Amino acid sequence: MQNQATTQSKSKLGRRTGVAALAASLLFGCEPSAPPQEAPEAEAPRAEAPAAKPAPAPIDAPSVAELASRIKEQAEHFHAASGKRREAALAKVDEGSAVVRALYAPGKLLFYRGDGNLNDDGAAVTKLLAQLERHGVARRAYHFDRVDGATQGVVAAFAAERDALVAAAATPRAAKVAAEAARWARSGKGSELDLVRSGAGDLGPAERKRLGDQLEKLLAAAQATRPALWKADTEIARCVVRYFVDFLFARPAHPHETTSPATIRKLADKHEEALRERLAGKQGAIAAAMEAAWPTHPQYRPLLGAVDRYLALEKAGGWEKLPKAPGKTVAKGARGSFVAALRTRLQKEGYDVGAGPVDAFDADLEAAVERFQRRHQLKDDGEVSRSTIRELDVTVGARLRQLRLALERLREANGRDPEAFFVWVNVAGQYVQVWDGGKVIREHRVIVGKDNEDIDYEARIKGRINRTKLFSAKMSKVTLAPRWYPTPRVVDLELGPALAKDPDYFEKHGYVSEMNADGSERVYQKSGPTNLL
Repeated sequence: MQNQATTQSKSKLGRRTGVAALAASLLFGCEPSAPPQEAPEAEAPRAEAPAAKPAPAPIDAPSVAELASRIKEQAEHFHAASGKRREAALAKVDEGSAVVRALYAPGKLLFYRGDGNLNDDGAAVTKLLAQLERHGVARRAYHFDRVDGATQGVVAAFAAERDALVAAAATPRAAKVAAEAARWARSGKGSELDLVRSGAGDLGPAERKRLGDQLEKLLAAAQATRPALWKADTEIARCVVRYFVDFLFARPAHPHETTSPATIRKLADKHEEALRERLAGKQGAIAAAMEAAWPTHPQYRPLLGAVDRYLALEKAGGWEKLPKAPGKTVAKGARGSFVAALRTRLQKEGYDVGAGPVDAFDADLEAAVERFQRRHQLKDDGEVSRSTIRELDVTVGARLRQLRLALERLREANGRDPEAFFVWVNVAGQYVQVWDGGKVIREHRVIVGKDNEDIDYEARIKGRINRTKLFSAKMSKVTLAPRWYPTPRVVDLELGPALAKDPDYFEKHGYVSEMNADGSERVYQKSGPTNLL
């Protein structure tokens, strides 16, 4: 029954469908189609396939070979003019230019690496230049503002290169290739193989296209670092030559051979041969050559150590002047605020004052005072007199100036390198040393003039006219216990009054008075055990 009903239903559906089809054909003017057959059973609907995405357009990217060719062409063009850039940098050297040119004879940078950083020798050289004041050398003649400006130029040039590198490479592997391209452009040394080794063959079209689009800017930025490096390098070289001049030839503090600043500026040219000989073959070891220019006298490096110590004391605040002393001398057994200030003062300079009561002048404090007095060539009796207070009140800044002046005078002295045989007179210490082969073989006391203010009414001069004159000369002989001819001032001011008090003074002390041919008197002291010399 169910099957029959179903069959009838299908038959009616077929007739209705045929009528509808005929009506449609009449309405649109179509030929009627054949009556449709009985419709089969409906099938399950099928899912439609998604529409295919259009293929991306190919990227017009340069090949690795094309990139290498562009880099090579620009690098060769740049380095063909590299000599002109080096000459332009050397032309700006205004002191010791001939010596500086000799340093760059191999055509290479001395102090900088190609990446914009100082090499080991350059770092050591700049450290020595930064310590000029430690040696008592004035900085103003070095024009470090020019060095600083050139250094900032290097920093700016490499910063611009880094910006160009970022613009040319969006991925780490592309950045490696871009960095190799920049290195090739800077140094002029590279090849397509180097580019491949850096990873160029692994770049995708988009990476190569971006690198190609930005390549000109990247290479220009990389090549701009070279002139900046040369400028900074030659500025340091100029300072190096001045360093040798100051340590070997300049004499701004010499008592009788003083060289003016204008003269010092010409000394590099005057001593060109000696400087070139000293620097020959020293590329890569210039800092060591600079240090070798220091005096080899055994006092020099201890003086440098003293400068370092007093610089630390100055940084720590130094010390205050002592309060007014309670008497002409303050000695062991005294107590009070002056003693407390004295203990603090000595302790700040590094003297061991013991652990006794702060305001008590005990044995430890007395020993510290004696050490201070010996160091400053005072009578080491442990009593604090006016002369000791005067030395204690010298500020740490003044001590530094004294030390730096001592270093300067030691550099200017003929005995700065005591390998030969020479006689060294320390006027302030009142002793003479005989040096041979870098060692003191004899030492004696000497007589020196007074350092007090005086007036010579006859010559109409005023000042420290009794000072021992400083000089340097070659000796051909040494006279022991010589005949001494005192100056007319000594005869008038010292021997005359002594003779007035004791008519036998000349005879007792071996003095002889003779008449010169022109009628003037000549006084001398005979050689022998009573001779003052």
